[in-house]
Amino acid sequence: MIKIPVLAVLTGGQGTILELEIDAIKEGKGQLFFESRLFLDEVARTALKTAFSLLDVGKTDILVRLVGEKDFCLCSGSFALPVYLGMYACIRGLELKPGAYSTGCINDKGEITPVGDLAEKIRVVLGKAERLLVPENQALPVKGIEIVEVANLQDAVEYALIDPTEISSATTEN
Repeated sequence: MIKIPVLAVLTGGQGTILELEIDAIKEGKGQLFFESRLFLDEVARTALKTAFSLLDVGKTDILVRLVGEKDFCLCSGSFALPVYLGMYACIRGLELKPGAYSTGCINDKGEITPVGDLAEKIRVVLGKAERLLVPENQALPVKGIEIVEVANLQDAVEYALIDPTEISSATTEN
């Protein structure tokens, strides 16, 4: 299982960080399962399905659990990028790079498209994030966080994910 942070903005404009828990079941039927206390509107459900459709999962089932402390509506497609990264990492045995966060909508061509409320999403990760992936042309200058613009899923995977053996070998060398 892998855990991925999701940036969200509550009604009233307050940012929050939710957590995705993603698991892959290798002997499945290639299906997506989703569990959440939170309500997903049609845009968010479409974002989840689009992220899943861009993966080659074969017969692996993907289980996504969105963990949140509050009951509210996740009414945006901007969680598509973190959910894609989490599913991709889970089926390939990768991990999220330490301190990496992301936000971005994804179209059916795998292009990362603009998000709303970016300033509030940045505010909520200040002091937590080392790197934040954002859609191309949406970077804001922020002290203390490396803001990385990504245009497609390949770029996002490169900047956000790491092979866990690389982490352990780097730790062993130090």
